[in-house]
Amino acid sequence: MAHSDPPADPDPARWTVTLTGAVADPQSVRASDLAALETVSAEVATGCEGETTAPDRWRGVRVGTLLDRSRPRADASHALVSSADPDFACGFDLNRLRDALLAVRLDGDPIPTERGGPVRLLVDDADCWERIKWVSRIDVRTEPPTEDDTARDRVPADD
Repeated sequence: MAHSDPPADPDPARWTVTLTGAVADPQSVRASDLAALETVSAEVATGCEGETTAPDRWRGVRVGTLLDRSRPRADASHALVSSADPDFACGFDLNRLRDALLAVRLDGDPIPTERGGPVRLLVDDADCWERIKWVSRIDVRTEPPTEDDTARDRVPADD
């Protein structure tokens, strides 16, 4: 299983998450501006493959908040969430993704790059490969992403 290297420039003041695709109002939001939206906290353990880790305290914005701002089309049903690693993305049912957290803080501080900062996707009951580090893009779609769109076999090193 391959692991990704962290991005070269993870500065939250310059890092953007773009929400595009089957939406009426595409959005690009700086990581530093995500915290200005309605934020929530969640305790999530991020260990993989049988690792037992204590839950961490994450804070961020629900993906649904950004979806509401971008107004997905009525026929939108899925999304492809991409990492800054150009070879890593994961497809989701839009209803499941709506409740996911785009985390921007870990234990009260900006998320360290090695832990997936500045923006990390945390999905309830997620498989390891679905907790995406370095989120850079959410592409809303009218059909499920194909296996060619995703990267289940390329899991960024998790912590």
